[in-house]
Amino acid sequence: MTPRARLFVALSLALTTPATAIADPVLTAIRLAPQDGGGGSGGATPAAPTTGAAPAPMLADVAGPARAVGLPELLELAVRQAPVLAQARIDLEVAEAQIAQAQAWSDWALGAGVAGSTRVTGGAISRQDGISVSADLGRRISTGGTVALHAEGGWSRQDVALGGVETTTRNYDARLSLGLTQPLLRGRGRAQVEASTRIALTSRSAADVASRAAAIALVRDLVLGYLDLISAERDLEIRRASLALAQERLRVTAAGIDKGGIARAELIPVEQAIATREEEVLGGELTILDQSLALRRQVGLPIAPGELALTSTIDLAIPAQRWDQAALVAAAAANSPELARLAALEAGATIEIEVTENGLLPALDLAVTLGPSAVRPASSNEIDPGITASISLTYQQSLGRHAARAQVRRARAQREGVRVSAADVRNQIVEAVTRTVAQIQVAERRYAIAVRAVDLAEQNLAVEHARFSLGKSRNVDVLTRQDELRSAQLRAARAIIDWHRASAVLAALTGEILPRYGIALP
Repeated sequence: MTPRARLFVALSLALTTPATAIADPVLTAIRLAPQDGGGGSGGATPAAPTTGAAPAPMLADVAGPARAVGLPELLELAVRQAPVLAQARIDLEVAEAQIAQAQAWSDWALGAGVAGSTRVTGGAISRQDGISVSADLGRRISTGGTVALHAEGGWSRQDVALGGVETTTRNYDARLSLGLTQPLLRGRGRAQVEASTRIALTSRSAADVASRAAAIALVRDLVLGYLDLISAERDLEIRRASLALAQERLRVTAAGIDKGGIARAELIPVEQAIATREEEVLGGELTILDQSLALRRQVGLPIAPGELALTSTIDLAIPAQRWDQAALVAAAAANSPELARLAALEAGATIEIEVTENGLLPALDLAVTLGPSAVRPASSNEIDPGITASISLTYQQSLGRHAARAQVRRARAQREGVRVSAADVRNQIVEAVTRTVAQIQVAERRYAIAVRAVDLAEQNLAVEHARFSLGKSRNVDVLTRQDELRSAQLRAARAIIDWHRASAVLAALTGEILPRYGIALP
């Protein structure tokens, strides 16, 4: 079977191998690590897929057995345990409490009081006693004014000694009134009354946006970290396969030396290549350990001697997909947490402008009071009923209004700053989406080129094997072809990882990354 035919069979087997299903467009990886076919004229054949099989690491004494872990499991742990999301939930609760506090402007207020007094003198009036009680019930209304119901009553007693005659008089009075105080200029209207509530609602929106942004960043970073682990695993697999090729080359060379057909000097480049590739394998295992520790820290998995290494459970490939850049930019702008945060800040700044501009107006307040009264004077045993009514108009103006004018200028400048920032963020979104789509498209092309390069490298390696068996080549040439094959395989594997990394970044930009992995925020 020709090398091209063997590669076709290997690809067909890999594409029919089921992959662990998650919400990402995950397919089956193409294992591009060949094994030496043995013998001087044998061709290179692709390694059999090793989906789910954890390699025997050289650092096993430190890392312990690798724990197979899937991305959904890591995401579930991260969402449940992440301090940043817990803090975001607390911020939302604080914002809800601020809204409730701001909405308390319409609460009724009840007040009551009792006062008593007594006075004893040595003059004609020997003693005076009095008791008064009052109660108020009022609330603010949506027009900016206040309504209040006021009740008061009193009793007084006076003892008088005049010419040896002592007399006692008692007075009773009671009043009930309903009052309205309404600002006619400054402070008038529902917009002024509910300004605090509207500002609190914008704060709630900002907290909600911060919570969503934290979740997006958490999921994005975790997906990228998991892809880094897969990348390190694929890199190590290819390097181990390259080491196996050199070790097989050593066996073939030693057998040829024993038979007298190969010079002993041919062992030197092979042994040198083995030493170099063993060092690369050790570096690859250390990279996997580093990525495993980083993932454990991200999601709160235990870190202890013998409980360090992780291994992925999925294989990746590049699915066929079309990209509508205009639609992606629109989605990124619509779902951008930063733009939503700036929109909330602009809304808050607009409310502040409304309030401060209203503060430029003079204060002109109308007060109206109306209610019945009842008095029983000391000279009569009959109650004297009546009606009390009053109306007043008060005016107040700050000359120059410098403080209010400065506050308005500050609020307008702050809103303009928010708008400038929003325009810059929109440009950044267009730039980020454009760059990410370009990275995805380039990764697709890189992968197609790398697969072709792998095919050609395998053919070149097979030809070099044949040349060596005929005595027209040396081991250093065979090892060079092996290095070329390994480089092509590494480029193909990295193109797949780069595609998925860019896809994750794009999903984070458009806000699609949360529903993609089934994560719903309250």
